[in-house]
Amino acid sequence: MSDLSVQALIDAGAHIGCRVGRWNPKMAPYILESRNRIHIIDLKQTIRGLLRAKHFLKQVVAEGNDVLLVGTKLQLSGELSKINVTTGMPYVEDRWIGGTLTNYEVIGSRIAYLEELESQEAEGHLDSLTKKEAARFMREKRKVFRNLNGIRSMNRIPGAMIVIDPKTEMKAVAEAKKMGVPVIGIIDTDGDPDVCDLIIPANDDAIRSVAMIMSYLADGILAGKEIRAEKGVADPQAAGSDAQPVGKGAPVPRPRAAKAGGRRRPSRQDLAAANQQVEIKSIAKEDAAAPAVDAAPAVEVATPEKSED
Repeated sequence: MSDLSVQALIDAGAHIGCRVGRWNPKMAPYILESRNRIHIIDLKQTIRGLLRAKHFLKQVVAEGNDVLLVGTKLQLSGELSKINVTTGMPYVEDRWIGGTLTNYEVIGSRIAYLEELESQEAEGHLDSLTKKEAARFMREKRKVFRNLNGIRSMNRIPGAMIVIDPKTEMKAVAEAKKMGVPVIGIIDTDGDPDVCDLIIPANDDAIRSVAMIMSYLADGILAGKEIRAEKGVADPQAAGSDAQPVGKGAPVPRPRAAKAGGRRRPSRQDLAAANQQVEIKSIAKEDAAAPAVDAAPAVEVATPEKSED
């Protein structure tokens, strides 16, 4: 997705927030109005967040880092795996395993265990088991596969994390904060913007809304991968890279300052600088088209888009 327009976001339902009674007052700067007791998100703020996030992600990936995608809502199942196919980035869409970032040595050993189970199945190990034992083996494999398959290629701490609804993914956000990983959050009107380093205010329940936003952010990731290839920066997932593979039992080091000409993980200062640069260059173009935002057609708020919970 290369084009970004207010009308496209409206068609996807990205402007539809939560019911008025569920809002977080900290989201007030990102709310345009309320209709039928449902908050309407200011899509100018959504576009600003998307531009900043895309610019930052391009920088993160260009420097040789991965981006971890996190979104475990049931209705969004399958969306992140589609982005993984496009970008190759690790993802978590079933449930967040405690210690994914903070106890990476153990997670690596579990990924090695998954690979061992798959190897045993491929070698015909099931043929020597009884029906009951084979069923138990397959249940265990499916469970481990479901929990870890999305991050099996992540062989070091990511350079950034994209979280769909940080309110639902507080464990993931807390681990990212502890490890110094910048968090980009797709946040509805009931969320807390303070838990993220960069926010994209939007409907985080509607599949079309999330799919459109993630597709736009994926463009930034792909642009970063192109720059990475041009510079000859090693892919952190590639065999032979200097990243410690998972399953080897080695702890992941905390972020360090980069050596001259080397690869480094982006800091929150980088994020602030990216914000400022986009504010000066890209946001000015969107503000020039502000009348198109303000003059966006009135949209009837469809309450079935949001859950009553």
